[in-house]
Amino acid sequence: MEDPKTHDPPGEKNEVETQESEVMDVQECDVRGAVVADKGEGAVLTSWTTEDLSKKGDNYLSSVKRVKAQVTVEGREEQLTYVAKVKMLFSETFKEFSNMSFFKEHKFYTELLPELNGVLAEAGLDPLRVPKFYYHSKSGEREVIILEDLTARGFRMADRKKGLDPAHVSLILQELGIFHASSLLLQRKTPGEDLRERHKFLTLDSLNYCDTARKDMAISMTKGIESAAAVAENCRGYESVARWLREMEPRAIDIFEEQSVPRAPFDVVWHGDCWTNNFLFRYSGGGDPTDIVMLDLQSCQKGSPAVDLQVLMSLSVPTRSRRQNLALFLQEYMSSLSATVTAGGFALPFTLEELQQEYIAKTMYGVLMGVTFIPVIVGDAEDAPDFTQVDENMEQFFDERTDQVLDMLKRNPVMKERMCGLFDDCIERGFVPQC
Repeated sequence: MEDPKTHDPPGEKNEVETQESEVMDVQECDVRGAVVADKGEGAVLTSWTTEDLSKKGDNYLSSVKRVKAQVTVEGREEQLTYVAKVKMLFSETFKEFSNMSFFKEHKFYTELLPELNGVLAEAGLDPLRVPKFYYHSKSGEREVIILEDLTARGFRMADRKKGLDPAHVSLILQELGIFHASSLLLQRKTPGEDLRERHKFLTLDSLNYCDTARKDMAISMTKGIESAAAVAENCRGYESVARWLREMEPRAIDIFEEQSVPRAPFDVVWHGDCWTNNFLFRYSGGGDPTDIVMLDLQSCQKGSPAVDLQVLMSLSVPTRSRRQNLALFLQEYMSSLSATVTAGGFALPFTLEELQQEYIAKTMYGVLMGVTFIPVIVGDAEDAPDFTQVDENMEQFFDERTDQVLDMLKRNPVMKERMCGLFDDCIERGFVPQC
């Protein structure tokens, strides 16, 4: 019983390549574990294969594969499909961040999600729209999570380069409202105990996981601001933004940390990585999005719901749509949050007006994330950075990345429009000093 994608003719690979291939491969024990979790101990795995699902630029922490398993269940032959997330191999530079992300996602599915769905069920509501979890394995550098194959139910990604139109955004906001509200309901069940005391993984982020992760985050964020300043310098009329960004550069990590700290009443479990590819959509025959699922809960922690909203708007919504529809978007989010909290028998902890103020207060979080990752999101596959190649020369990697971003600026009008849209937000909200 062999996966044909994992075997090469003798002599084709050296020892290092073979070891790396083994770490990055789905193995038979993984598939069997998923099948048993899905169909029970009586299910017999007879054969299986894998195929790559993700393209360059779609994922940066894991290799995503579809697993096709032929099984026998009570004498019946069935073909099952799953999605396996296999942790990529990083140098010491990003290894700890990758380790933390897989650890948090596993904890979310196995410990927190059942509790969130439990309070939703008590309120008479449907469970959160996320893929079913089947299996997790970690051995040395090798780590695999196997989940439901949502493409089997017709779900697919939206176009990350095009950005999300209001119909897609509305579905995301409805689900975000339910997700955030479920954490409020869960917290209300134990008012004397913060959820972070029971689910300690919610306290972990790239700033406190370990000294290496914090240092790497500080360098990547500083270099992201430096790259954004270079973009502003090459866009007519944004010279003041470039100066402001360069002045802010040494404080970027401190600003990011300050914006991450929760404060009452804005204290929910957030998604933490709300951009286009972390949601899948199902469509009507006419092409309209009708259903949604959330993916990649590897950055969840407690904080302000406005952070998720800022990241979504800054990274994935075109400037014109964000500006024209922001008030409506926030209202749609509040409607979902309110309906869920009310169903659970509680009152909303904040008003729409207070949320609007909190959203503005978290502007810098959205800006820091946006100027760093917009070039990644709207770029073509050949423009995608390969973070597995970052070594101790991390600053050189990001300096070369800045040159690549400036080249993209000349040939990628979407990137220019989106970056300048964030610059305009900063000017209009008074963050940028005007000479």
